Amino acid sequence: MAEKKCQVCENRVDPEDVEKHHIVPKNLTDDAGIPESQTIQLCANCHQEVHAWYTARVRHTEYDAGTRRFRTKSYLEMVNEYQTVFSDFMKYKGTR
Repeated sequence: MAEKKCQVCENRVDPEDVEKHHIVPKNLTDDAGIPESQTIQLCANCHQEVHAWYTARVRHTEYDAGTRRFRTKSYLEMVNEYQTVFSDFMKYKGTR
């Protein structure tokens, strides 16, 4: 079998070790009514690292100064949040 490359670090990976990562979690795109979630092929290290970025940077609520309360973001706001955090991750890793 031919080796594949991680689309972030470009390290060669055995095909059975490549991990498919949904840039926006599949359950969120399903809830938002988006038919397909964009995916990328990652090695285990990069996959773990991108999920750590999501944990540290994705916020499901935001402060509304008008009501002086936190509110839950909409599905589409969350899609944008994940896409932005993923883009920041790729810039940090020096790709794309």
